[in-house]
Amino acid sequence: MKAEQIILSLFAVVIGLIVAGAAFFIYQSTRTISPSSLKTINVTAPTPTSGPSIPLSVDSPQDESVVTSKIVTVSGKTDPSATVMVETSSDDTVVQPSSAGAFSLTITLPDSENTILVTAIGKDGSEVQKTLTVAYETQDF
Repeated sequence: MKAEQIILSLFAVVIGLIVAGAAFFIYQSTRTISPSSLKTINVTAPTPTSGPSIPLSVDSPQDESVVTSKIVTVSGKTDPSATVMVETSSDDTVVQPSSAGAFSLTITLPDSENTILVTAIGKDGSEVQKTLTVAYETQDF
């Protein structure tokens, strides 16, 4: 007797789901949206941004290089009117480039691997960054 009740209950649940699904389908197919309630959205294509407004090249040290001296010279070239900021984990230094745009400064590296962030900031506030990874190693290879 219990098996008959369980089978009858499962049958009733399946029939109920079918009836509910059919009612939902009929409701959705007869539902209409008035054109006055629709809003028009205009999408414009984004304008491409130009490249960096100020140039920045770092000549020394080379990215992913290994040096044997703690004192390293960071040099490169940028716009003469820019301000150059060199950041390491232990120090931040600001330098003004020459009238030709060349800059050079010495920094002291902590032990092991170091990240050097060179940022050129233009008069208009635009920024260009270069990230260098330099490892200081005392052992000869």
